[in-house]
Amino acid sequence: MILLISGLILYLLKSLDLLYLFQIKEYRLDRILSFLKEENVFKILYLRAIRMPAISLRNLLIGQAMLFSTVPLYLILKTSNLALLSAFLLLTPIVALLTMLLGLLLSEIPVQIYRKLIIFIAALKVKNSNAVFIGITGSYGKTSTKEFLFQILSHKYKVGKTEKNYNSEIGVALSILKNLKSDTEYFIAELGAYKKGEIKTICGIIHPKYGILTAIGNQHLNLFGSKKNLIEAKSELLEVLPPDGVAFINKNIREWKYFSNKTKAEKEYFSIDEIPPDIKTNLPGRHNLQNLLPCIALASHLGLDRSVILETIMNLKPIQDRLTQKKGPNESMVLDDSYSSNVEGFIAAINAAGQINSTHKLIISRGLIELGEEKKTSYQKIVDEINKSNLTLLTTDALFKKLDTRNKVVAFQNEGKLLNYVKEKSDKNTLIVIEGRFEPKILKSLISNFDV
Repeated sequence: MILLISGLILYLLKSLDLLYLFQIKEYRLDRILSFLKEENVFKILYLRAIRMPAISLRNLLIGQAMLFSTVPLYLILKTSNLALLSAFLLLTPIVALLTMLLGLLLSEIPVQIYRKLIIFIAALKVKNSNAVFIGITGSYGKTSTKEFLFQILSHKYKVGKTEKNYNSEIGVALSILKNLKSDTEYFIAELGAYKKGEIKTICGIIHPKYGILTAIGNQHLNLFGSKKNLIEAKSELLEVLPPDGVAFINKNIREWKYFSNKTKAEKEYFSIDEIPPDIKTNLPGRHNLQNLLPCIALASHLGLDRSVILETIMNLKPIQDRLTQKKGPNESMVLDDSYSSNVEGFIAAINAAGQINSTHKLIISRGLIELGEEKKTSYQKIVDEINKSNLTLLTTDALFKKLDTRNKVVAFQNEGKLLNYVKEKSDKNTLIVIEGRFEPKILKSLISNFDV
């Protein structure tokens, strides 16, 4: 009986942990399978620390599969022999995974009905609105560009925007229902995708007149399947712009001519290599200048006085968790870039750290996800930049250490050990760069007055 109860408790706990994993992967089967393929499945199932999911309607729907299966499992196994109970105990994480996958598939039916209803209502609201929609897409820089543009345009117009990083079809729809008002003149929508067709679908709701293409990298390349698919997906925004619209295209993108040929709208280009001397900002990192350039161009196009624009960008508020300075353990300084991570953002964080005067510099990372076949080459770029800096990289991703030839990388088995090392080595002369997402409890230990 003790063996059976132990197995059922382990089954419940592991199911909850996998539900947490499903939640952070947005309940998308393609992202879940990509994660299982990319990571060590044995480690995920048997060695991963248990994490609890948030309480949400989707989690409750999926969790029913776990609850409904517990009783029959108990009835079947309560009269089993020791060998069968031992086998169940050994295979419990696998059983939990299969149960959660079944729950995910079954919950998709009511979830899709709900989403279709929300999207329909949002599309109807857009149809009855006089607001002009601005779409922003790209591999990275979307959220920062959206937030900067919102702050700039708000000096003259009534402006709405998508919430946080809500850039999926349902995320945009929910933001429209919340933030599109009767007096909204411009609505800024961040558009994201994991595969071809998703941006086009969102554009079918908002019908954007203006579009901004921020940058192209290899984010979620594993899900797109190829760089070609990724590029074609990002071009969908430009393709739907009307002839009287304007496409703002980053000329530092290698394929900028391809994107330029994809739109019938007027085209304006921006480049980090062509920054007028009067553009100044207190925002950290050169990459933020690149995010500002299309905002300045669009604001000028919409009639904002240049002096107002320049004054605004001098006083722009930094985006939370994007290279923002905070207090760390033992009076250290933290450069918090934990919102998300990509190759370009990682390198930008390294460069930003180089501008800060500290004698001891650490950068911590769990690694990058969904890079597919470009993961090794991407990591090599990061390691090369680390080698040029006075930073030491602390990570739980073993690939970084495999590429380390100058003893600039320290690898840890888990985040807990990494955290203990950081706290032990930190003092008032230490800079800690947090690159990419970590568990809230880790961030709370590293950042004073951390707000979940």
